[in-house]
Amino acid sequence: MKSIILFAALALPSFAAEPNTLTAEEQAAGFKLLFDGKSLDGFRNFKKEAPAPKWQVKDATLTLTEKGGGDLITKDQFANFEFRFEFRISADGNSGIMWHVTEEGKHPFESGPEYQVLDSHSKTGYANDIAAGNLAGGFYGVIPTKPEFSKPAGEWNEGIIRVSGPKITLTINGHVTADVDTSTDQWKQRLGKSKFATWDKFNKSPKGHFAFQDHGNVVSFRSLRIKELP
Repeated sequence: MKSIILFAALALPSFAAEPNTLTAEEQAAGFKLLFDGKSLDGFRNFKKEAPAPKWQVKDATLTLTEKGGGDLITKDQFANFEFRFEFRISADGNSGIMWHVTEEGKHPFESGPEYQVLDSHSKTGYANDIAAGNLAGGFYGVIPTKPEFSKPAGEWNEGIIRVSGPKITLTINGHVTADVDTSTDQWKQRLGKSKFATWDKFNKSPKGHFAFQDHGNVVSFRSLRIKELP
């Protein structure tokens, strides 16, 4: 029953009718836009002072235009939040959104857990990830999900990352792909079986940046909306 209620609660919010805008419900709830569809003012590259040129605003989207842009992060940091967004991945493409990213290590993924962005329907790209269930909308490397939850490459998907203390919930297109409490033994056992088991910075920081991954493939994001939670 709990999972049914959770699914319903996360499925209820209506996404913005126009890209990069807030619905009346979102405005009343205290959401704000991280991206206005016009500039990259709120972003910079990991350990850099500005965005790399290959990250651009194209047709009101935040787009990695080609390989070599590096990982883009928000200038602001967040602790507890509900983050709503849309993404569109290129054919055979791979990317990701990480949260609670710090700049202590050499890469964002050393500290930040990842919401997977992938062409889950590819027949030729990232076969190992697809076989392992590391599909779009999933908790990368920790909790596998299903390909039918995501739309084909080139189409827009809607996602939510919700973090409240140790609790993490991920959704894609209304489907809950992860609902975990990272303070429990069950989580510790699950993490212990993953490649992150011995990573001393992984998911340790109580706050951090969002990071948008350059995995070498064209990817676009829009309608980045966040509500900070107590």
